[in-house]
Amino acid sequence: MTKQIKGLSADQVKKSLETHGDNSLSKEKNKSFFKRFLENLSDPIIRILLIALGLQLLLSFGDVNYFELGGILAAIILSTTVSTASEYRSEKAFDKLQGDVNATANVLRDGVIKKIPVSEIVVGDIVYLTVGERIHADGEIISGRIVVDQSALNGESAECVKQSGRESGWDLTNESKAFRGSVITDGNAIMRVGRVGAATYYGMVAKDVQTETRVSPLKLRLFTLASQISKIGYVVAAVVGITYLFNSVVIDNGFDTQRIILFISNPASILGALLNAFTLMITVVVVAAPEGLPMMITVVLSANMKRMLRDNILVKKLVGIETAGSMNILFTDKTGTITVGRPQVEKFITVSGEFKGIAALKKNREIYELLKICAHYNTDVVKSGEELTGGNATDRAVFEFFEEEEVPVCNIISKTPFTSERKYSSVTMKKGKTVIKGAAEYILAASRYAINGSGERVRFDKDTVYTRYLEAVNHGHRVVGVAFGDKDKLEDLTLVALIVMKDKIRPQVYKSVEEVSSAGIQIVMITGDGKETASSIAAECGILNRNAGHVVLSSAEMHDMSDAQLKEILPRLRVVSRALPQDKTRLVRLSQEMGLVVGMTGDGINDAPSLKLSDVGFAMGSGADIAKSASDIVILDNSFLAISRTILYGRTIFKSIRKFITFQLTMNLVACGVSLIGQFVGVDTPITIIQMLWVNIIMDTLGGLAFAGEAPLSYYMRERPKSREEKILSAEMLNQIFITGAYTLCLCITFLTSPVIRLMYGGLAPTPEFYTAFYALFIFAGIFNCLNARSSRLWFLSNIHKNKPFMLIMLLISVIQIGMIYFGGELFRCTPLALRELSFVITLSLTVIPFEMIRRLFYKLK
Repeated sequence: MTKQIKGLSADQVKKSLETHGDNSLSKEKNKSFFKRFLENLSDPIIRILLIALGLQLLLSFGDVNYFELGGILAAIILSTTVSTASEYRSEKAFDKLQGDVNATANVLRDGVIKKIPVSEIVVGDIVYLTVGERIHADGEIISGRIVVDQSALNGESAECVKQSGRESGWDLTNESKAFRGSVITDGNAIMRVGRVGAATYYGMVAKDVQTETRVSPLKLRLFTLASQISKIGYVVAAVVGITYLFNSVVIDNGFDTQRIILFISNPASILGALLNAFTLMITVVVVAAPEGLPMMITVVLSANMKRMLRDNILVKKLVGIETAGSMNILFTDKTGTITVGRPQVEKFITVSGEFKGIAALKKNREIYELLKICAHYNTDVVKSGEELTGGNATDRAVFEFFEEEEVPVCNIISKTPFTSERKYSSVTMKKGKTVIKGAAEYILAASRYAINGSGERVRFDKDTVYTRYLEAVNHGHRVVGVAFGDKDKLEDLTLVALIVMKDKIRPQVYKSVEEVSSAGIQIVMITGDGKETASSIAAECGILNRNAGHVVLSSAEMHDMSDAQLKEILPRLRVVSRALPQDKTRLVRLSQEMGLVVGMTGDGINDAPSLKLSDVGFAMGSGADIAKSASDIVILDNSFLAISRTILYGRTIFKSIRKFITFQLTMNLVACGVSLIGQFVGVDTPITIIQMLWVNIIMDTLGGLAFAGEAPLSYYMRERPKSREEKILSAEMLNQIFITGAYTLCLCITFLTSPVIRLMYGGLAPTPEFYTAFYALFIFAGIFNCLNARSSRLWFLSNIHKNKPFMLIMLLISVIQIGMIYFGGELFRCTPLALRELSFVITLSLTVIPFEMIRRLFYKLK
């Protein structure tokens, strides 16, 4: 061939490049670290902090509080940097999985075979294809014959023969055309390239996934939370500003009308009061802003991302973890995810009965010998070391079953390969006997005789064998037939046996399906198998329950339904058989229109659009690069168990976020209340801005780390999934925030106003010891409220042993804050306290725990 064809010349390559372009794909460019950083600044909670920062700068009038500004700026930069770094590292780890990055191809140019990068292949190139390689462009086979695995393109496990011919068009079923993304399992061939880059079938799918998906449930909820916090902060700030003005104008003037009029008529006095009111309002907005929340969310997502990698789950997008926990419906592939993806021989059906295992089969010597010939000569399987290559999955299963048996010596004079039209393959021996292996229905229809247990050729009574064949098919088995006959009389065969194979369900799938179903998530299995096989497998692993009214649809039946009709059936749908790629995208789209959070698994090129469109896409680690690129999460070991684990991690993260928000908003409520009421009880600054920022930096950062360590608890998987629109602030959270927050605020106000407590710390007038003790009260009330927020159960230490770092972090915070009391000095307005004085404050703050337990008891009883 190389003597007749020289391939393209350098000038022809240049011209082809100008006309058709190169073979690179229109891949979405990786974002730089800086661009990701800027995008992450759009986080809804970060926006609140940016607004607070801007207001502080705008209204500082030259009197800038650098500690306050520095604290807010640090919270923004730290959380955004950590979030960006985590996503950037995850993308780099994912890039290592990509298969085409350094791939090359053997191309004939100017009469010389050259190895060139696949991106440099052009239309018209002559490419040499060998077994084990991936095809990197679409083209026409001009010489040779190969067997290819196109499952990544069409989702069908049956392998296809590609050889030279004259068929036109670029349909996947065209035997003379090979397509990018296919894997060569057997043979060698020469291909003339006809389409490259975005024009290939692979490239057209790649273009479809370059679209943005809708906002994740977590971001949607955070936007709502940001709006809620902003409104509450602005309302409280307005109340504080109005009360300050009332206090300055009315109360400070002793309710004397004449003095009030005089105060208002003095521009300097009223301007000073207004400026002070604005400053106080800004302080309240800053205090109300949850500056620790972005950092906490980033930390909890990043920490769980690392844990998940140990479970063979690679997270590409951090929010994908939480989205998995919010799923309402999961569309999953069968092959390789629910099943092992490798069929194995289970038994043999003959006219004399069924046989399992080699020992039983050997008792039927004639049948055994013919099946051995079929296994070793009527397949395209080649053993290379410990690996089996060539042939399709069925061939490899048959070969593997007889692999250890002695290879029969046969003189083969001709072979006929399998094709989808012919439905069989055959080998003819020297004496004229032809052994045929093919579709069971074809073999049964063409058989007139059969071999019995004694090795005798008898008339074939089809009823019994056919009944057993139907039973096998209805139980999800794959069945092929083996027969023999004369080369010229293939319509008059003698049945040897039906080989029954099964792609076994992965051992952990049964438990995982039960866990996911008990979590209230609807599982829909999508497969290219027929209805009977698909239904059998779905029922066996627990996805399908006919008694519960579950529905099985074929692709054709779906096609005949309108969107409204399919939406009506969707809640009961459990299996889609003979599925096409467009069926998946349609199901995802309709589910999202119904307000559901949609998960999709896939491994093929044809799965990429639906993976991209879904709220959370799970790609299999062994899948096509484009599928992994379109996904949010890559399951490295192809296990359904990993999906179940991801859902659990997602729910744990959402609960951790809620716990932290409960803690932070409780303390923010107390801080706002103290700022508001303090001015009326003669204490203008119960807590200084520097003290507040220090508390926020230490409590928020370390508190976020503590909540990030919360363990995934199995009972989370027994809860119903959250609605996409469900607010982060639940009724129970608001109850805890306001009631426990109100109690903590009462403790603080009682401490500030009680003459008895003031006398304990040096006199009726506030002393440095008094202010230090109040600061300690606020700190330890925060620590104990952090413990309260950690668990929603009655006992606040429930499952604390599963998050050992939590208590260590709380202890560390306590040590740091006690150190601040004794060594903070004037900067933090602290002076050392006696042990008795400190013990009283800690004991008083500890009462928030029994109060919260009582509140929970009443809340659960109502």
